[in-house]
Amino acid sequence: MTTKEHAKKHSMDISHVAAVELPFNVKNTDRAVKMLGGKERIHKAISSQYRPTAIQPSSHAVDDKNLELRLRNDPFHHPVQASVNRREKVLLKVSIPKSSLPKDYEESPQNYTVRELIKRNTEKGGHHVKVEPVAIINKNYNFRAIADFQMSTKNNKMAQDFNKQVLRANKVDELKEFYKKKLTVTDELKDPEVFENKDHQLIPPPHFSGVRFPFDFRYQKSPYTVTIRDDEGDMKVVMKSDSKKLFTNTVDFYNDDIPKEPLPEIVKKYEWMINNDLSQEYADRKLFDCIHNLRRLFELKPIWLRKSLVDVTPTHLKAAVKEALPYVSYCYKNGPWRFCNVRLGINPKDDKSYWMYQSGYFRLQGLRTKFDQTEDSTRVLPNTIKMTHPDSDVKVSEHLLFTGKKLPRAINYQIGDIMDEDVMGVIKRAEENGELLRDTLDPQEGWINYQTFETIRRIVRYKLRRLYKEEPIDRDKIHAIVEADYAEKDGEAAVDVGEEDEDEEEADLGDNEDEENQDQNGVEDENDIEEDILDDNTVTEGSVFDRIKKADGRAAEKLKEFVGFIKQESTQLQD
Repeated sequence: MTTKEHAKKHSMDISHVAAVELPFNVKNTDRAVKMLGGKERIHKAISSQYRPTAIQPSSHAVDDKNLELRLRNDPFHHPVQASVNRREKVLLKVSIPKSSLPKDYEESPQNYTVRELIKRNTEKGGHHVKVEPVAIINKNYNFRAIADFQMSTKNNKMAQDFNKQVLRANKVDELKEFYKKKLTVTDELKDPEVFENKDHQLIPPPHFSGVRFPFDFRYQKSPYTVTIRDDEGDMKVVMKSDSKKLFTNTVDFYNDDIPKEPLPEIVKKYEWMINNDLSQEYADRKLFDCIHNLRRLFELKPIWLRKSLVDVTPTHLKAAVKEALPYVSYCYKNGPWRFCNVRLGINPKDDKSYWMYQSGYFRLQGLRTKFDQTEDSTRVLPNTIKMTHPDSDVKVSEHLLFTGKKLPRAINYQIGDIMDEDVMGVIKRAEENGELLRDTLDPQEGWINYQTFETIRRIVRYKLRRLYKEEPIDRDKIHAIVEADYAEKDGEAAVDVGEEDEDEEEADLGDNEDEENQDQNGVEDENDIEEDILDDNTVTEGSVFDRIKKADGRAAEKLKEFVGFIKQESTQLQD
């Protein structure tokens, strides 16, 4: 007999059975069967093709096609509805020699799992464990839903009479008696005092809870807080102040002064690192090496996006980039170079050649779910480096750049590094016609002419949408965008090219200076600039008063009078 024939023969011998999972340890099988409605009820449910999807509208409406688990014998008890899993599973019969069983196994078999018993047998050198398939479980009932809130009717005379004279009535006279006493309107019921706010002995409703499965809110202690004891011995919760200060130097675009050196606080730190042996100081050594690596990168390119900097930094130094950046650069919090780190001493507002480093920020909700985080990416030499250092080995992952062919993982791009052929064609044509740059700097478009800037913005926005929806690029649409004439008034097109303007708020290029705090998809960390500012100002009681004092000294003094007047609820520390 062939292996295939042998398998076919044994598959015919294996029967299909149904299984019922109960949420408790069954010691009395007859009682468990009774709680499920009896053998006939179980047989009808198993034999039917019914697929229960929700709780029945009433606990009294019996449905033979589904199983119900009643935990107590009460007609007003709310049973637990069963869910059916139709995935096939194999039921195995495991035979283990009695000699390898624990001494207390017969008294308490529930204390041991089959796996533990097999492991004990193996440790004793036994090889007589037999495992054989006996059936295929093609329908599995389980009771994972909540048992609903229960109401005891033991002391409810109305419910007890209804149960005795209606639900379990044997004679019509019993029903008539209940109707006459309980349901007939009498003069007594016309008395307003009868309906006062008191126990009316009502029958419980069919259901209390509106949900089938319990929800776990996963309440946890905030990792950024700690409980301490103040000078008066009371306990209060405060923010941790052990976060590392970054001294990020952020600059407003409208401020003409740009930093030429790092902040004095970190200058002292750098001098200390130069004059001391860092061989035993792992963190400081990593920071020192990262600073020198960043200086080399800023020599190749004076303005970077942080994502790209982290990407080209050696793996062992990546964690130090955020702390090392203030030593070599400053960053704009708004304007044409927002989110960009600029080499200290460089002012992009003084030279038109810095147009290529301007940043374009696009919001695209749901981008995180559209790519594989583990996917390897091709590394390419950015255009802004290729112009001055064509032989450089500093290459950026392609998924951080906009190519127009593949959905990127980034939402912020430098204009000169966009690799999309249509965008590069627009820039080249504008450059040849002398229409690329403007004479005066604009707070939104920077040095780039509005016509060119708006064309780039619309091409990138249109292609991002198409790539996100996995739809083909319409070349006629691209041609219409490129050939359209845009009016500079209010940033709107003078010619309608049929673009999907109703979604304009989802993808924008440099129109709103506060967008760095509006992106919710978490794909790119441009809002880290704001986080850096928070990191440098750990919230403590003293720091709050210092800030208020700078704004209004009298208000700060007044508020100090209330310190200790309103206290947090006392908490207890566990010894």
